[in-house]
Amino acid sequence: MKYSFLIADDSSGKIALLTSLLEKAHWNGTLYIAQTTKEAMDIIDLDPEINFAFVDYYIPKENGPAVIAYLKKKNPAARIALVSSGDNAKNNEEAKVAGAEAFICTSDEGDRVERVVMELLDEWNP
Repeated sequence: MKYSFLIADDSSGKIALLTSLLEKAHWNGTLYIAQTTKEAMDIIDLDPEINFAFVDYYIPKENGPAVIAYLKKKNPAARIALVSSGDNAKNNEEAKVAGAEAFICTSDEGDRVERVVMELLDEWNP
């Protein structure tokens, strides 16, 4: 079975980090990149069965929870993590209500971010 993964983030550095960690974890399948909520929603419309997603809270136009809710509406089984530089309880709660199951603060020390992402990818690995 082929899997699809969406990274919705406007930071090229974070996209590069997450992409490299997916490669390091040997994830196979289709990888979509979106830098705005509109791009993310257009991708979800093209592939409503996206299995996994990393979504930034502060993505241009609306916000990450809008993307999370949209993906969960299209595919309730999607596994989604909010991946944001801020560790804000209000933002995390908003993402949780929208359907995120995990929260990763990318402003933590680099090795901690990598460890948390790799553990999550291992947990999600089909």
